[in-house]
Amino acid sequence: MRDFVWSAIFLLCYKGVGVDGVEQTLVRGVHVPSFALVGGHVPLECHYRLNGTPLYSLKWYHNGTEFYRYVPTERVRPINIQPSLIFSVTEQYRTEERVVLSLGRLTLGATGEYRCEVIAEHPTFRTEAATAHLTVLSEQPSLPLVEGGEEVYAPSDVITLTCRPPQHSPPGYAPTLTWLVGGVQVRQDKVKMTTRRQRPALTLSLPARQVEAGGGSVRAECRMSLGKHSLSAYRILRVRHTHRALVTTLHSGASEKASSTLCLRLALTLILMAHVSYVAL
Repeated sequence: MRDFVWSAIFLLCYKGVGVDGVEQTLVRGVHVPSFALVGGHVPLECHYRLNGTPLYSLKWYHNGTEFYRYVPTERVRPINIQPSLIFSVTEQYRTEERVVLSLGRLTLGATGEYRCEVIAEHPTFRTEAATAHLTVLSEQPSLPLVEGGEEVYAPSDVITLTCRPPQHSPPGYAPTLTWLVGGVQVRQDKVKMTTRRQRPALTLSLPARQVEAGGGSVRAECRMSLGKHSLSAYRILRVRHTHRALVTTLHSGASEKASSTLCLRLALTLILMAHVSYVAL
């Protein structure tokens, strides 16, 4: 009886405190992609650490409905996967600190909250859970829109381009916009984020002299990201080389001057020859 009482007190009061007095955390992280496409597949990862305590069970829920259960002490059927019409479930691999699943054949109904629940073994049966949200898109988003720009810039110009998400992007989504020039992400002081009609816009301001110094031509890329999915739109920036035009002008003037001198010398030679012939007669 006394042992039972102490076990009950331990079960009710123990909260998993380590030797240093700091409460331990069972669930170390849940990794679920933010976005996916209908018909695609995504990985679900649950990381946990029991610090020497055996695992009683690990469960996955979608919007509160259990679809995966792992109970190590169940010898006959330690893994139980519930059939679903909104996605398929496959266990990729499992270790003492991680369980990785793969959801396939995704439907729009797969959108929602995914929760991993970890329960420690007797005597604590301590329970912890962590959640993440997945949104399933019906189709690939359209390319971002790039506004502004000229065919050719003068070196003294400031190049200004604005990037926006597509007009018919799904409501409620917050894509991330990034400018890259020559494959390198542009510094924050060269871009400006604004919002118009609840649509974000990212404006790039770049001195044309910088493009000229780099060869006179460079690709500017606007990248729109939704989770692991990204789409890009491009513009080729071209800047005139003023020193080339100056060299061409000087070369052209020097050629004309040399040509005039040659003609003058030829004319003087002909006159001299004619004069000598007249004197000989």
